[in-house]
Amino acid sequence: MDKRTWGTLLALSLCVAFVESVLVAPSLAHGSCFEHPSSNPALAGRPNILVIVTDDQREGLGVMPNTRRIFGRGGTDFKQAFVSDPLCCPSRASIFSGRYPHNTHVETEEEARNLAQDSTIQHYLEQAGYCTGIFGKYLNSWNISKPPPSFGVESIFTQSAHAYRDTAFNVNGRVQTVPDYSTGYISRGARSFLRRANYSGDRKPWFLYVATAAPHFPFTPAKKYAEAIIPRWKGDAGTSERNRSDKPAFVRRKKRISLRKGRLTRRKQFRTLISVDDMVGRIFRELRRFHEARNTLAFFTSDNGYLWGEHGVRGKSLPYTESIHVPLLERWPGRVGAHAIDRALVSNVDIAPTILDAAGVEPNPRFPMDGRSLLTPDPPRKRVFTEFFNDPHFPKIRTWASLRTHRYQYTEYYQGTQVVFREYYRLKTDPGELHNVLDDGDPKNNGHAARAEVLLHRARACSGAACP
Repeated sequence: MDKRTWGTLLALSLCVAFVESVLVAPSLAHGSCFEHPSSNPALAGRPNILVIVTDDQREGLGVMPNTRRIFGRGGTDFKQAFVSDPLCCPSRASIFSGRYPHNTHVETEEEARNLAQDSTIQHYLEQAGYCTGIFGKYLNSWNISKPPPSFGVESIFTQSAHAYRDTAFNVNGRVQTVPDYSTGYISRGARSFLRRANYSGDRKPWFLYVATAAPHFPFTPAKKYAEAIIPRWKGDAGTSERNRSDKPAFVRRKKRISLRKGRLTRRKQFRTLISVDDMVGRIFRELRRFHEARNTLAFFTSDNGYLWGEHGVRGKSLPYTESIHVPLLERWPGRVGAHAIDRALVSNVDIAPTILDAAGVEPNPRFPMDGRSLLTPDPPRKRVFTEFFNDPHFPKIRTWASLRTHRYQYTEYYQGTQVVFREYYRLKTDPGELHNVLDDGDPKNNGHAARAEVLLHRARACSGAACP
C-alpha cells in the first residue's frame, strides 16, 4: 500500500470516528469534572459506581446472556429483590435516595419536584469529589428543560412511552430530538463518559447512572431484533387463575387478559431487552479496556416489574409478585461474592446505602436512609415493605401497602385512612397468590395476618433504622 493510499484511509477513519463521536454519541461538556485536578488524596482508593436501571422489567434475564455472565462472574444475584413502589417515579426516587416514598414525598408520577436533591447519592458523591453522569431516564414529571442537579454530565429523557426513537433529550442543558434508537444512543453516551474518565490526566472516581426506556410500553425493539425468536412461555400459576372473587373489586372489574396477549407482551419486552444486553456488554468491554472493571461497584436492576396476565391483569402498580419483584444484580469483584445466589429479602432502597458504604461517604442525618448496605454483615431483613399511592395515571387503583416475608404477603387497600380490603397469601404453598385466605370465611386460616397488620401500620410511618 503506497503512502498516498495509507494517508487517505487514515484520514477517512479519523473522519468516521469524529462523526460518530459528535453526531451519534451525546457530547460531554467542556470544563467537566474530569478536567479539574482533585485536591482530595483519599479519592484515589474509592471505587467507581455504575447503576443500570431498566423500565418495567420483572425478575428474570432470559434473553440477557451478557448481563448474566458479566454480573455472575464478579457478583451476586439477589433472587428475592423487591421495589419500594411499583411505579416509575417513586421507585427511582427511592433508588436515588435509599428512602421509601412516604419519606421522599415522591408518591406519584407527578411529584418529581418533591425529591430533596441534597438527599441523593449523586449529590453525596459529587460533594465527595466524584465525577457524575446520567444517560437515559431521570424522573417522569421532571421538567425536561432543566438539567438534573448533581450530575456533571447529563443526557436525559423523562417519558419512556415516547423514548425509543425521535426522543426529546436534554443534552448538557439543551433540549434536542435524537432520532437514533435510544438504547444505542444511551450506550454510546455512557461509553463516551468512560473514555473521558480514563483519558483525563487526573483519574477521579466516577458515578455513572444509565437508564433505558426498555422494556416499557410500547415495547419498540431495535430494527435488527424486530423479529427475534423468543422462547415460548407456558404461563404460570397466576395466568391460570379463573376465580378472582377474592381479589379487590377494581381487579375483578378489569377485563381479563388472555395468555395469548400475555405472551405477546412478554415477547415484545424481551426483544427490547436484547438491545439492553448488548449495551451492558459494550459498557463492560469499555471498563475492561481501561482496567476499571474490578474497581467498579455495579448494579443492574429495574424500577418495577410487570404482569403478563397474572390474575387477569397486564401492567404494574399492583402488589402481586410479578409487579414488585425485579432483578437486582450486584458486581464488585473481590468485594462481593462471585457466582453467588443470595435469597435474602432485599429492596431497591438498599442500593443507595450500599453505594455510600462502598464510597466511604456518610449521608446527611436530616435524611436517614430507610435501606441498609448490602456490604455489611447485618442480620438479614425479615420482611420487605412496598407501598403505592393513588396516582392520576392509574385512578382506579387504590392506595395500598404491603409486607412480604419468605412465608407470606399481607396487603391492605385504603380509602383515605380506612382499610377497605385485605389480602393474605401463604407463599410457601401458594406462590402464585391464588387464594386470599382472608376471604375464605375461616379465621383459623388467617396465619400471621394479625401480627402483619401491626407491623404494616408501623412500616407506613417508619423512617431510617426503624424501617423493615
